[in-house]
Amino acid sequence: MKADFPLTRFHVQIIAASGLLMVAAFSLLFSFFFIETHDQLASRAQARVTRVLSGLVEYEKRNSFDELLRFVRSEQIWDDPDPPFVSIRLPNGETILHTSAEVSPVAAWGASKLSIRSLTVGWGLSSRLVHVASAPLNGGEILVGMSEVKSARARDWAIAGFALLTLASLATVFAIGLMLSGRSRQRVNEMTSTLFDFVSGNTDRRVPMSGHADRLSDLALAINGTLDYAQRLLWNLNYMTADIAHNLKKPLTRLRQRLELVSKCEFGNADLSRKIDEGIEDIDSLVVIFEALLNIGQLQSGDRRSRFVDVDLCSLLHHIADIYEPIITDHGHNLEVSLTSQQVRPVSGDRELLLEMIVNFVENAIQYCPEGTTIRLALRQLRTGLEVVVSDNGPGVPASEIEHLFERFYRLGGANEAKQKAGGHGLGIPFAVAIAELHGAYVEIEDNRPGLRVVIHFPNDPFTRSQLGLRLRSGYGVTPSS
Repeated sequence: MKADFPLTRFHVQIIAASGLLMVAAFSLLFSFFFIETHDQLASRAQARVTRVLSGLVEYEKRNSFDELLRFVRSEQIWDDPDPPFVSIRLPNGETILHTSAEVSPVAAWGASKLSIRSLTVGWGLSSRLVHVASAPLNGGEILVGMSEVKSARARDWAIAGFALLTLASLATVFAIGLMLSGRSRQRVNEMTSTLFDFVSGNTDRRVPMSGHADRLSDLALAINGTLDYAQRLLWNLNYMTADIAHNLKKPLTRLRQRLELVSKCEFGNADLSRKIDEGIEDIDSLVVIFEALLNIGQLQSGDRRSRFVDVDLCSLLHHIADIYEPIITDHGHNLEVSLTSQQVRPVSGDRELLLEMIVNFVENAIQYCPEGTTIRLALRQLRTGLEVVVSDNGPGVPASEIEHLFERFYRLGGANEAKQKAGGHGLGIPFAVAIAELHGAYVEIEDNRPGLRVVIHFPNDPFTRSQLGLRLRSGYGVTPSS
């Protein structure tokens, strides 16, 4: 069985497409915002570098070179959270003052010779630009530089905001998709449950209609219409079968009574008497067939499920073994009983019908197996449910004919033909299968090598999707033994 995921492939595709579109839109907005902000902060940094440089040059002109050095070394003038740095060197190129710890004098003075008058410090997301500008002094040369701390901080905030906004948007899209998928899955599950209920015999169940006009509503309407039509066909078929059976059963009964009266008369012709007796037997056979067909129709309608009670299969099999052990012995067969020693759960069902189903397979083994055959009756408890096994080591059934045993009126030919003419109409196994399906069970007939093995499976949860999904119509599968 396939894994049941909370999202369908369609919803995953929709969520993925929506997420990609949102990420692309946010990326464009982030890029525009970042570029605009970065340009503005870079222009401000360059303008400030130019202003500070001009001010220091004017200060040196009004005072002296040594006074400028003392002024720059004073920490009070740089009372700023984002101060520029100053580098002063002599005419011979010796740097006598440099206030930056992150940019070396060589790198700073080297950047001042470039046309862009900037350099990059740091790596990755921690990298930022440093803008520099230089001018000559009376006693040497001065350079003023400024790192884009505000720009880097703004960039970091922008990246963090972009990441959080993207994650929040994707989470919102996923939550919306999950909610929509949950609604769709709920409605699909209602449809699936309705169909399985219909298959299990609850033909009055219909898909509840929602107030939304969408494709699922159209599908629900189509399913309900199909189930209405199928229910009408079932009713018509059951009524027609019942009418035919009842309308034919009465005249056949009257005909049998007349033939019995005629058979009591004295005839000099023995052949005529024999034919009258054969006619009575044929009428009895037709009546039995009609009764069997009516019973199968009633079972398939599921009406008897309302009378189910808890049935102990272990006790039921003991009861069958006690009754049929002398019968099996009289036919020259042996009976082996193998029942689980564990405490088994009861099965919800009709005890008489379950008894009739199992007895049907036991009697088939008695009737169609030669003397000396061992008939085995077993009960096994598995993880998925209970199994009742009726097997023998007789001649068995050809593999090509096992599947046909589930067909109505099918009877094996060959060596068993005489026995089948003596009794049986090819409705025993279909009737047993109908009983099994009424109880949510299914029947498998396998080659016992030698002989035949009938396995009746009783799932733990017979009318749930997980069980019915394994076999939509129980009783028609053929599983070869390994």
